[in-house]
Amino acid sequence: GQAVGKALILDCSRWLDSIIEINAEERFAIVEPGVVLSDLNQAASKYGLMFGPDPASAERATMGGVIANNATGAHSIVYGMSADHVLKAEVILGDGSLAKFDDSISDESIFDNRGFDSRLSNIASAVREIREKYSEAIKQNYPKTWRNAAGYRLNYLLPWSPSAPPRWAGEYPPITKLNLAPLLAGSEGTLAVIRKMKVNLVRKPKHTFLVVLSYQSVAEACDDVPRLLSRNPSAIELIPNTIIRAARGSAGYAREVSWIQGDPAALLVVEFTDGGFDTAAMVEWTKSVSRPAAYSTTGEKIIIAESKEDQARVWNVRKVGLGLMDSKFSSERPVAFIEDCAIPVERLGEFVREVEKILSAHDTEGGMYAHASAGCLHIRPVLNLKTAGGVERLRSISEAVFELTLSLGGAMSSEHGDGLARSEHLARAYGAEVMDAMRLLKDAADPHHILNPGKIIDAQKMDANLRYGAAYESRAWKPSLVFAHEGSFELAIEQCNGQGVCRKTSGVMCPSYQATREEMHSTRGRANLLRAMISSNIEYSNTRNSKLESAVFDALDLCLACKGCKAECPSGVDMAKLKYEFENEFYKSHRRPLRDFVFGYFHVVAKLLAPVAPLANWLMEFSLTRKLIAWTLGLAEERALPRFARRMSLRVAPAAPRGNLLDTGSQDEKQEIASSLRSSQRHVVIFLPDVFSRYIEPQVEEAALEVLTLCGYDVRVLPIVGAGASLLSKGFVDAAKRHARRMLKLLNQLDPRREAFIVGVEPPEVYLLKNDFVDLLPERGEEIRARAKRVWLLDEFLLRSREFESVRVGRLGDTKQDHGDKLYFHPHCHQRAEGPSADGVASGANASVELLRTCGFDVELSDAGCCGMAGTFGYEAEHYEVSMRVGEFRLMPKIRETILDTRESEVGTSNIEYRKPNIVSSGAACRMQVRHGTGLAARSTIEWVREALVNGE
Repeated sequence: GQAVGKALILDCSRWLDSIIEINAEERFAIVEPGVVLSDLNQAASKYGLMFGPDPASAERATMGGVIANNATGAHSIVYGMSADHVLKAEVILGDGSLAKFDDSISDESIFDNRGFDSRLSNIASAVREIREKYSEAIKQNYPKTWRNAAGYRLNYLLPWSPSAPPRWAGEYPPITKLNLAPLLAGSEGTLAVIRKMKVNLVRKPKHTFLVVLSYQSVAEACDDVPRLLSRNPSAIELIPNTIIRAARGSAGYAREVSWIQGDPAALLVVEFTDGGFDTAAMVEWTKSVSRPAAYSTTGEKIIIAESKEDQARVWNVRKVGLGLMDSKFSSERPVAFIEDCAIPVERLGEFVREVEKILSAHDTEGGMYAHASAGCLHIRPVLNLKTAGGVERLRSISEAVFELTLSLGGAMSSEHGDGLARSEHLARAYGAEVMDAMRLLKDAADPHHILNPGKIIDAQKMDANLRYGAAYESRAWKPSLVFAHEGSFELAIEQCNGQGVCRKTSGVMCPSYQATREEMHSTRGRANLLRAMISSNIEYSNTRNSKLESAVFDALDLCLACKGCKAECPSGVDMAKLKYEFENEFYKSHRRPLRDFVFGYFHVVAKLLAPVAPLANWLMEFSLTRKLIAWTLGLAEERALPRFARRMSLRVAPAAPRGNLLDTGSQDEKQEIASSLRSSQRHVVIFLPDVFSRYIEPQVEEAALEVLTLCGYDVRVLPIVGAGASLLSKGFVDAAKRHARRMLKLLNQLDPRREAFIVGVEPPEVYLLKNDFVDLLPERGEEIRARAKRVWLLDEFLLRSREFESVRVGRLGDTKQDHGDKLYFHPHCHQRAEGPSADGVASGANASVELLRTCGFDVELSDAGCCGMAGTFGYEAEHYEVSMRVGEFRLMPKIRETILDTRESEVGTSNIEYRKPNIVSSGAACRMQVRHGTGLAARSTIEWVREALVNGE
């Protein structure tokens, strides 16, 4: 609750985000408070430098927050706290005046305040009084651990610390001259607002490797930490079984834990740096840190992670531990209030056992993960704070764990700060004298207490400002979609725990935030607005046009429904599904734009235009026609309208009539198809056509059917276009349900035994059938789940097909043929969101990459996130700018760079025209966006596969 309260919240990440200077020689950086830590590290890495503290939230944590939180991370035993790295800061004080917090306030100037403005003079006087009057109280009452973020850093004024990080080099704290800047560390914005800061940089390790050890309990793992510390590691991290199991059940993180053997109760990840060892030496070192016989083991092998890729997988799981622990949909949730305790490491195992007793006494349990090397344990008891009993246990557990922490010489806050959850305990932790000293500093810097009130000083009760509480009620909402997996529509919204992974600038999630840098356009922002809407005391039926509802609509309007959050949000928030549900309800009382009907029913529109494609395409060549269509439908004039193909695929089995929602074939035709399927001696594959490959890019469908035919399959084209993705994307939930029923009826007629495989080339359509039909038609859940096991994106299917493998080897040879083509593959976002398959074979984007590689291509998988097109989103006038900003954020520059690199490698110069189409994308909309943004034609995966097989004859 550090950033929650009756105050304006400043988000500096959008405008105050400049890296002003990096001085490699003197190893410092000058940055504005909105600079994201990972961006600073990326810029500093060019000089072999980085910022020492490394919180798990580095991808979205801003430097202002890093300092104000006194953040640290896994490597704190080497680099200490943020307070140890802030050298000076320009700040804005509570009265609006500017001041410098640095070492210019020397010992002499404390006694002679000339040269300081009045407010800074007051601060100098307070510092003098604290040093003279409270030094002994500070030394007696501060925790016995160096890892402490509770209250203000008054000990840095002395300077003094009860201990030092085990691998810290030099004096600790590193204060050679009195400096006000460290006072900002952990102050949570209560003393001043940082305008600009100078921070220390450290050298990046040249060599790292990880050793992973397994244990039968968290306590046993913690017992082993002191012994492992004697081996001089750079980090020791605890990963409990709760995180491992949650990751295995997460689409976005299951692959990241594939290296974990068995089902260990706890893992310790031990990192060593700058050893410069070869693999043999690493193995020997590993043996030296393995447990003696006195320690019980799970019998699993010790794991060594040597490569950067393997190490990244280990760290990725650890960094999202918080969200993974909170990925269960329930009113009983892991709650953060005792999650930041730090204990002297020699007593960490004892602390774990006592906490387990406390939780057991309160009839609950809690997940625990830790920066074990620093004695920092993150504990999240599972409580239902919507009940009076849950709130009572919140306070009781907090007080019990707090007293335990004090008795062991620990700190209640060690990197997450005090906020609303722990400020109440500061008076008990530090005593009256030290709290008087802290108040003295606060009054001098902010006499009117307008800066983040209620934190550290004048603390409120920890249970006074709960998000839910015993009186919480959510408004009744009858969803049209089914939220069985989530428990309810309300729980699906409440699943967001505020961790903010959606504010990162890597991966897919969240493209609209990456483009706008506005909180309301992050997954978290949307979830908070939705939660406010359903928890309002005003009946929803009476607030159809309320400002709150309008705010929710505006926030969801820029949601691209990419499903990046479903995979990358550790808590598993699926904002696309929530958007479908909200828009379906919203338009029951609001007028829909005509454009929604055109795009939602585009499979109907395209079928009507296909017979007159030459005429339609000719008319759209006139600017007046394009402007009229754009004005009528609200389309972006900058975009070329799609050209329709009169010629559809010629390789459709004659017994399989093509059709769509309006044309599903006669009863005789359906019976004929079903009969032919049952009598066929070949494996039957039912092909799911989509509107793009049927009416706009028929060469894609042709390639798919040709490859399947080459493999000897009895291919039947489903006489319905798409699975209803376009309908659902526009919130036509009821229409999508009708479409789904028709599709299942056709499938049952074509394949009553449910033996045929169903494949398609357009990811949204395929994955809707595979993953989401059950949310549309829960009453047919058993049937849908049975079919889903045999639904595949064509790339996934071919990768598993023995028939395809036989054809591939026969045409390309037993070894992979090198075609000399380097392909840059940009997958559809829904492919990225697809989790690992139960059969262990690659799925989603990885399946496409593997398929292309088996055909002899050199493939680079794009890490550029969303293209920004999102089906028809990029065609809409009010969304065009955001669509292009998403595309230009990473993808378009990467494609231009890739093409340029290819041209230079092929012909030796970038001046020679080079038009080889080496961009691959699995989504039709993605291909449209690439062409619009770069002028280059991207081809589908299956077109490249077909080319390889044909050329390999």
